[in-house]
Amino acid sequence: MQTLHKALLLKKMYLLQNFGFEYVEPKILQSLQKSFDFKNLGSLCGAINSCTLCKHRNSKAHVGIINSNSRLMFVSLFPILDNENRFTSKGADMLLNIIKKVLNLEIQEVSITSLIKCEMNMTYSKEGFSNCKDYFLKQLEFSNAQKIVCLGSEAYGLLCDVGLRYEESQGRFLKWNGYDLFPTFSISQLLRQPKLKIQAHKEFLTIKGSL
Repeated sequence: MQTLHKALLLKKMYLLQNFGFEYVEPKILQSLQKSFDFKNLGSLCGAINSCTLCKHRNSKAHVGIINSNSRLMFVSLFPILDNENRFTSKGADMLLNIIKKVLNLEIQEVSITSLIKCEMNMTYSKEGFSNCKDYFLKQLEFSNAQKIVCLGSEAYGLLCDVGLRYEESQGRFLKWNGYDLFPTFSISQLLRQPKLKIQAHKEFLTIKGSL
């Protein structure tokens, strides 16, 4: 039955392709700031902390937590932790519980960062990401993580410029730029809509099963 279903799905995809549809994997946006070159994590953190690229920023830059032997990297649109990387907010506390109680990992085994390093109005998120993009890519490199948990549709939309829509991608691993990308709910969405926690728990168990 499963083989028949796959065959019918493949037939449908080929039919749509004949009408001009294209199927592509999500891709990373190309880097625009070629001058960014950091030899170690310390110099990268220093550059983020002193960054003044965004004129719309409402806070100092947040580095996040980057561990060099991370099994997972969590990436949100805006920072979840405070400037000193403390779990002081409800969202940060929820993420901490997910890491420790659902995934059974220690903080030293993961990295936590954001695509945009400062707090700013959502209106300027694309501009913010264009300035922060190289910081994020270098953090990903230094973390050595092979799996990325993408928290929320907004972060997914900035990270993947083409390919599957968020609704088609959520809750499963995708190949992205050589990494395993897992789109799931944002922490703020889970705080606003507690009923989504049941589905989110199932998705995090999928991640746990892959470790």
